[in-house]
Amino acid sequence: MRKVRTVLFVPRVLSVLVLMVLVGCAGEPQSWTALKKQLPGLESDQREIAIEKFIAAKGGTPIVENQTRLVFFARDVNGATPRVVGDFNAWAVRPGAGQAAPPVYDAAIGQMTRIDGTSWSYLEGTSYTNARAEYVFFFDQEATADPLNPRTVQAYAGPRSEIRMPFWVANPEVDDEATVAAGELIAETVMSQALGGPRRVWFYLPPGYPSTALGAGATATDTLYPVVYVLDGANYVEKMDVPRVLDRLIARKAIPPVIAVFSEPGDRQEEYTRNPKWRTFISSELVPQVDKRFRTFPAPDHRIILGSSLAAYGAVDLAVEFPAVFGLCAALAPPEQTASVIANQPRARAAAVSIRFFVLGGVYDAMIDGARRLRTTLDGVNAPVTYLEVAEGHNTNTFRNHLDDAIKALLPQ
Repeated sequence: MRKVRTVLFVPRVLSVLVLMVLVGCAGEPQSWTALKKQLPGLESDQREIAIEKFIAAKGGTPIVENQTRLVFFARDVNGATPRVVGDFNAWAVRPGAGQAAPPVYDAAIGQMTRIDGTSWSYLEGTSYTNARAEYVFFFDQEATADPLNPRTVQAYAGPRSEIRMPFWVANPEVDDEATVAAGELIAETVMSQALGGPRRVWFYLPPGYPSTALGAGATATDTLYPVVYVLDGANYVEKMDVPRVLDRLIARKAIPPVIAVFSEPGDRQEEYTRNPKWRTFISSELVPQVDKRFRTFPAPDHRIILGSSLAAYGAVDLAVEFPAVFGLCAALAPPEQTASVIANQPRARAAAVSIRFFVLGGVYDAMIDGARRLRTTLDGVNAPVTYLEVAEGHNTNTFRNHLDDAIKALLPQ
């Protein structure tokens, strides 16, 4: 009987194919430096193809090399080359000429370098190994997300592209879209006698909350919940989807079940800067209404007042003005003048000692000195403070990402 020899031929064919693939892969540039050296030896159309293949092989832009190096690529749009501006280059803002001079916007920052013989340009930059940064392509007066970056996030000004460096630690409560038990969100318009008009307010009740009001059958043994009062409520509810973040944090037992009250301001600049009418609305109207209506733990050490950016100033002001109402305060990316609320007022310095603070600062935040000064001022008056500095910028995603850090620091399990 004749022996069949094809069983030896198939593995040989596979071996040859594997070898060809390996040789082909070995010939492809594995770094931007290698690609730059290769491009001058190629025809113009081949350069375009080589750049496209390189970006595709890396999974999009920017290319991250050696854990800290960033390489951005952009193709001309209608003959225009964008600039790249973001957290990694301070959004094209540089310090003023003198110590007291204001920052200066520099249109030269973020300009890209043309790749000869192509419609492509590139920009090199650096970032911390554990950073999460945001950026946009800037065409004259129009900002757009990077079409080659698969990660896009929403910000106050619109969509931005996101960079997650190799040692960035992702947050499951933000990234994970698995279904968990959902709390109840109640949107209402609350009339304020102090403000002389209505204010939008959202009430978040955690999963398992027994009812939307304290019923006749309630007893002293019923569960009581701490309350987080969040300023700039519309941003946290409508843009940042914080109620769903709270759902996931509670489901993971990262934080205890909480009631959250999201309050919307009228004029931020007016109301968050020590406005007596707004202070009265929050402390003497809204808090008593919440305590009467919901199953709250009505004590200052179970009430958090939380604000970000300018609202952090308002949160600190409310806490030191009413320490018998708010015994817990979270200031996320506070502006520089926030520390003066405590430093310039003997009454506030005395009150701060009885309040627990959480302060968040972003390394890529132009307002980072605000967080650092507030932390130093609180230390100086012996106020208990937890300080966290992260390699991120001043944006909604930073605030949302570290909401759990604030609550865990102020309401330990």
